[in-house]
Amino acid sequence: MASESNSKSKWTSLPEELLDSILDHLSSTADCIRFSAVCSDWRRIAYQNYRNLSCDPRRCHQLPLLMVPISDSSTNTRNLYDMRRQRLYDFQLKVPYHRRCAGSSHGWFIFVDDSYQVTLFNPFSGKYIHLPPIRRLFFEKRIRDEVDEMSVLPDFEKYQYEKKLRVFYNDGEDEGDELEQDIEHEEEESKGPEFEPERFHESEYSVVRGVPSTNPEINPNGYFLMVIYGTQSRLSFVKSGDEYWTHIDKSICNQNVRDVVEFTYVDRGLWYGRDIVYCNGLFYVLDHLGVLLSCDVKTNLKVEKITGLDTLHNKWNHKTYLVESSEGDLLRVIRVIEDEYRYGMTIKFMVYKLVEFCGDPHWTEVNSLGNDALFLGDNHSISVVAYDFVGCQPNSIYFCDNCDDFYYCGGPNDIGVFNLQDGCVRRHYTLTHSQRLMPPSIWISPTFL
Repeated sequence: MASESNSKSKWTSLPEELLDSILDHLSSTADCIRFSAVCSDWRRIAYQNYRNLSCDPRRCHQLPLLMVPISDSSTNTRNLYDMRRQRLYDFQLKVPYHRRCAGSSHGWFIFVDDSYQVTLFNPFSGKYIHLPPIRRLFFEKRIRDEVDEMSVLPDFEKYQYEKKLRVFYNDGEDEGDELEQDIEHEEEESKGPEFEPERFHESEYSVVRGVPSTNPEINPNGYFLMVIYGTQSRLSFVKSGDEYWTHIDKSICNQNVRDVVEFTYVDRGLWYGRDIVYCNGLFYVLDHLGVLLSCDVKTNLKVEKITGLDTLHNKWNHKTYLVESSEGDLLRVIRVIEDEYRYGMTIKFMVYKLVEFCGDPHWTEVNSLGNDALFLGDNHSISVVAYDFVGCQPNSIYFCDNCDDFYYCGGPNDIGVFNLQDGCVRRHYTLTHSQRLMPPSIWISPTFL
């Protein structure tokens, strides 16, 4: 016992400068995990090292890994796959939510349950952050459920009834005991069984995209989360500690919108968002018409139109992403999917950079990412400096399925890397049939906190 104690004390007594130097030379995710597991002192050093590195938001200090279902179809564990080494790690993550992730950022998953509550979960630390439910999603569900009954009402009565529901679900104001009882009954019924291959969870796809302003672990009282939600892909955000979501629509933005298309192509708000990125202290949102918006949510909400309409991603087989490069440029990436059938495979990517000439911001196509590598999917789009990680390919786009529709039963399996220099797509990690019946894969950046 004495020799064991002495051995342990020798490890814990190593100088912090030496441990920091060791961490700086660890490029393997598995090695970083093993480092932090040696003892509590080493874990503390790893945590402090991560916090210091996080002060530079443009540099990714751990290469994203692909979270994939395990081969035995377990409902509460996942594997991590390293694309550069093309192998699975020999440890598994506990993921209690057996459903699609609405997003992944800074090591946190974003889940939406059947009561439309949004939860952040960090599989590395096991921590949860429970955020308020998005009540407007209950409004959408109720309208869908009652569409037949409402169709026989006179137009005025239909309008009044919808308005009554909208006020309740939008603002959380009580409209009467009868409505409240109906809502409670509806919420109770929504707590159904967990995922089954033949059954889809509407709530899994009620939030298409979710992006936080920063790592909630680093700034637990000052982060924001913005989401694209609902059947019309609207925008909403919540600040840590808020009881309700703030919806970015005409009523909220009326006094705070600068040249935002004046809401002429929508009636009630900013609809059909395609992606979100947070950089330079602002959220940027790209919609289905190619309009780029900036949203300043820190004090009074301010929304500004950056670019106007365009036709760069106007085809059904185009998916579009926003990502900040390692040099701080805002990139717009268009993923082209073969159009022989609805859920085809990725065949190429097109990359555009936001540039400004004579006060006119616009997108210009670029043929190279330089030393950057991008990681795209349902996650917060990530750029890394490839040369920081042995085996990571520069000028490349690593991708997995963008599962924003009800189709992962029997699919998806579109995982690979696209090289901009030769224009080729190379496939990685083919899912088995049983794995394709599970919630889809997603990139995650390890935090080891």
